[in-house]
Amino acid sequence: MTFQSEVQECAILVLLDLCAEGCGLCDTIAPILEEIAVEMKGGIKVAKLDLGENPELAAQFSVHLIPTLAFFNGGIVADVFVGAQPKSTIVKWVHRTLLTSL
Repeated sequence: MTFQSEVQECAILVLLDLCAEGCGLCDTIAPILEEIAVEMKGGIKVAKLDLGENPELAAQFSVHLIPTLAFFNGGIVADVFVGAQPKSTIVKWVHRTLLTSL
């Protein structure tokens, strides 16, 4: 995936999982994000970005802790969520962000 084509140029809201290989907490929320991607298909796009392979983006978005979830609207960060939480908490954040970003 290229950040520009998959996130910045996407016509719908993008939920970007900023993670790293070998991160246990990142692995914990990965199935949750896959479920959200299926449940909200067409409404939002869920993408994943390995910060170990893209350290410049970690610096650009000041990511200091992972997992970090970032919502992008028109290529601009609309909201950020840091840490591993249960699905219900992440879904509430997604819905709140959707309401404020539309």
